[in-house]
Amino acid sequence: MSDTDRERPYAVITLTDVYGQQREMSGQLTTAVTQLSTAQARLDDHEKRMRALEAWRYALPASALSAVVAAVAALISAFVG
Repeated sequence: MSDTDRERPYAVITLTDVYGQQREMSGQLTTAVTQLSTAQARLDDHEKRMRALEAWRYALPASALSAVVAAVAALISAFVG
């Protein structure tokens, strides 16, 4: 080795090394895509459940008000008629 080689550190990266890293990254990418699709499915299910709860929440006061109005109308009808 010459003095120049000792002064400058370097690494030899072969095509085999690059290919190995590419294969490893490909595997990691496949795993990430699978996890992303699973997370999307869970998010869609969560959104569906939230919409159902919101629909029930907003329907409840309207039905309670309708029940009160019907009860009042029945009482008025019973006492007047």
